[in-house]
Amino acid sequence: MTESEQKSEQTTTGHRILVAEDNETNLTLIIEMLSIKNHQTIVARNGQEAIDLAVSQKPELILMDLRMPKIDGLEVTRKLRQMPEFKNTPIIALTASAGKEAERRCLDAGCTDYLAKPIQLKELFEMLEKYLN
Repeated sequence: MTESEQKSEQTTTGHRILVAEDNETNLTLIIEMLSIKNHQTIVARNGQEAIDLAVSQKPELILMDLRMPKIDGLEVTRKLRQMPEFKNTPIIALTASAGKEAERRCLDAGCTDYLAKPIQLKELFEMLEKYLN
């Protein structure tokens, strides 16, 4: 293993990640993917819970489903971005909507980046490596 591969493996494991997702199938899949790299997963099943858990648990990265009960993911992102402690926390939107319009809405709301559903393991790990290094 090269030095850069070792560094990559070290830096993208064992992080505290908030997953805001109300669909149990998607949630189970994401948790399983994150467990491969020994990430600590914090689960929120609605928008208000996502805000509460973000504040209490201080995740290093947030995976934010856009369509959630109580408060949608874009509104949750806007609220978190107003708090100084989440100004620089990577928030990755999870969306079934594709295209430039969906991407623009995510970025305008304060999302750092976005992943299209269904989530692919390779894309998820690339995203984590990009923002957790």
